[in-house]
Amino acid sequence: MRDYSGGIDMNLFNEEIEQQAIERIQKFAKIARAMGFEVCLGFSGGKDSQVCYDLCKRSGIDFKAYFNHCFESNITIRFIRENYPDVIYRRVVKEGFIRNIRINHRGFFPSVQSAYCCKDYKHNPESADDCSIVGVRKAESAKRRARTTFEAKNKTVMKRNKSLFNDYFEDRCQSIGTTGIIQLKPIIDWTDTDVWDYIKKYNLPVNTEYKTSKRVGCIVCPKADFASNSIGLMRYPKLIDAFILAKEKGGSKIDWMITSENLDCEDNKPYYICRWLNHSFMPFTKKQEVLYEKFREKYDNIKRNKDGK
Repeated sequence: MRDYSGGIDMNLFNEEIEQQAIERIQKFAKIARAMGFEVCLGFSGGKDSQVCYDLCKRSGIDFKAYFNHCFESNITIRFIRENYPDVIYRRVVKEGFIRNIRINHRGFFPSVQSAYCCKDYKHNPESADDCSIVGVRKAESAKRRARTTFEAKNKTVMKRNKSLFNDYFEDRCQSIGTTGIIQLKPIIDWTDTDVWDYIKKYNLPVNTEYKTSKRVGCIVCPKADFASNSIGLMRYPKLIDAFILAKEKGGSKIDWMITSENLDCEDNKPYYICRWLNHSFMPFTKKQEVLYEKFREKYDNIKRNKDGK
């Protein structure tokens, strides 16, 4: 977590990459206009999307910001509504995250291998933007280090519009693979420090989720590890019972087996849920075991108090 209590000489902030990002956005808007597209910004309430939103405003382009709502906390939802009232909320699947598991997926949990929650909410084809700006950065993960500033959907789109794309972006900045038609990542090469320094420099509001977590997103995620998910569980321990109920009422044959270990959790369903929330049933590390015991103590105390024991 970045500490803003000390003085930061903001004159040291690299204004060159800031101006570069604005120019990228302006170039992208020209391509969008030439192709007849509306520019759409993907907004999450996290620091990267905030910076992109501010850069888009400062660039002077016309755009709309969309928040594809999945399982974010009330803190994030309130933060967006209070600070970014023009952001448009969007959700194709009408059911919420847990109800979606029970109603539409018959109690089967999403997993690392089949993260249908991302497809249902974040990347639903019905809400895919043809022309989008996102806050993806290389520094976020090894997988994202291969991404480029500008992406087209496929080779056909790239070939048909190559001369147009080349007018604004060098070949080394172009690639294919985005779900829409074209996509821009204006802060692709920014570091975490660059992002936080920009927020400090322009006095942007900070989502209070960052007080307890390095990331802003869904309360829990089956693709994340238990260290990350335990933060949400400690805040909302009753989620365990909601997930158990979603599995039991989903209509499919109920199975509480962790198959990789041939471990039957019929009598320890909270453990099963917590293991699911560790990269989809990966074994706990020693540190994760400690986090699990800490959470389990809180969860069991709540259950005992509820039962009057």
